[in-house]
Amino acid sequence: MAHDPEKIPASTGDDGVGEAIRGLMAGRVSRRAFIQRASALGLSGGAISAILAACAPGAATNAPANSAAATASAAGSAAASASTAPSESAAASSASGYDPMKYAGTKLGILMTGDENDHRALGEKLGQLKDETGIELEITSPALGALIEKTLQNLKADQSEFELINYLGFLTTQQVGGGYFEQLNAYLDDPAETDPAWDFADFAESNVKNVGIYDLANKKLGEGSDLYGIPALHSGSVVYFYRKDLFDAADLQPAKTWDEFKAAAEKLNTGDVAGCSFIGANDFSLATVDWYTRFITTGGQLMSGSPATKDFKPNLNSPEAVGALQMLIDLLPFAPENVTTYGFAENVDAFSTGKIAQMIFWSTIAGPVFNKENSQVADVTDVTPVPAAAGQTSRAILGGWGTGIPKNADPAKKPAAWRALQWITRKEMNKYFVDAYQIDASRDSTYVDPELVSKFPYLPVAGEANANAQPIETTILDDFFAMNDVMNVEFNKALIGGQDAKTACANVQTQWEAMLRKAGALA
Repeated sequence: MAHDPEKIPASTGDDGVGEAIRGLMAGRVSRRAFIQRASALGLSGGAISAILAACAPGAATNAPANSAAATASAAGSAAASASTAPSESAAASSASGYDPMKYAGTKLGILMTGDENDHRALGEKLGQLKDETGIELEITSPALGALIEKTLQNLKADQSEFELINYLGFLTTQQVGGGYFEQLNAYLDDPAETDPAWDFADFAESNVKNVGIYDLANKKLGEGSDLYGIPALHSGSVVYFYRKDLFDAADLQPAKTWDEFKAAAEKLNTGDVAGCSFIGANDFSLATVDWYTRFITTGGQLMSGSPATKDFKPNLNSPEAVGALQMLIDLLPFAPENVTTYGFAENVDAFSTGKIAQMIFWSTIAGPVFNKENSQVADVTDVTPVPAAAGQTSRAILGGWGTGIPKNADPAKKPAAWRALQWITRKEMNKYFVDAYQIDASRDSTYVDPELVSKFPYLPVAGEANANAQPIETTILDDFFAMNDVMNVEFNKALIGGQDAKTACANVQTQWEAMLRKAGALA
């Protein structure tokens, strides 16, 4: 049964938290709605995870929300449910006529990213895939640039040499929208071809719309019901990482607004620890993470109109656009001295070695940050939603990958490819990816799995960020990466003092308009 988070009383403080907990235990409030309310009330990821673990499915609903009996009952019920799952799944498979070994002996190839840990996690499970389905899967995993090139070569060939191809969510419009992938609805709706325990509805809606659903006739991403890809093998968005030890010592709460973020950066900045950091280099995430998050959470709208009506116009001259860049410029005195050269790796390394007090970042860095073997701040870091201006929703860009079956793959192998695609995206695999490598999950259930949450308390916050995230509007254009490059060049120039924020945004506006006219999206 669906629950409306708005039905949770909007009180604040202990009463609001208590009411939300009681609603969760009584089944009146969904886990997602509880996370939304708890985050709004300022609970940390650790506190939320502890409550979710105590209120796991099967917990006693007639015990007080704060009682030991409720906690013990929840844990025992969860364990009991887990122990019965395999037999229930087997019974469902038998009833549907689904045969997991139907395509035994088939050899398949998957082309996927080698820049993340996805290929490592999947590689460790290939033997199990063969044992349970009889299918042999070979992984080819180049870096992103080579992956995009090899993908296009295969999609445009007479026949793809790969039966499964992994594509970046930012490229869904170009690759899925280009008509290069097989529609999957017929497979999904066939009980003999789809594992009854797979649970397609468990995939996060935001991710399905970002990489799976596409209306080819009207060229619209995320609209209609035609399915071309499955969220795989990771998704995710942006969250707020902060040093709880430093915040506690300074009697500070994690920032809820960008003004609070700046104030905390100034107060926490010392010779040894920078008060904050961000992607300051001419890097993909300068625009998509640090600028775009500030832009949309202060009321910005990147584009107006539509390519179809040839009035798709950028709003880079808006006060919100200029203001978002100015926020970054204003943080320079409290950031690492060479932050204008900081990309992904530099920020992760500096934060993990205790040199940064706070930053917003892709939730995927939780792996190295919370790795106690290598991170010096694993036990003193917490995660919460990104700040936002008053009246605005905490949200950021939606990332992640999709995987589909090329339309030009060997027809005889397509059913086996669908079988393998289900297996590598099933709940057990999604959970393993998080457990082994802290790869951002694509399934709602993974973000609130009691066992995982007890180990990785940041998961509920990351799950909520993933659910609320939005695709950047320019991903519907073939020129997305080129347009993003323009932003990064101009924004970095402003950060190093070569121009002011207003000039940088005006330069992006001018260049984007020219690109949009050339593409036929702007008259």
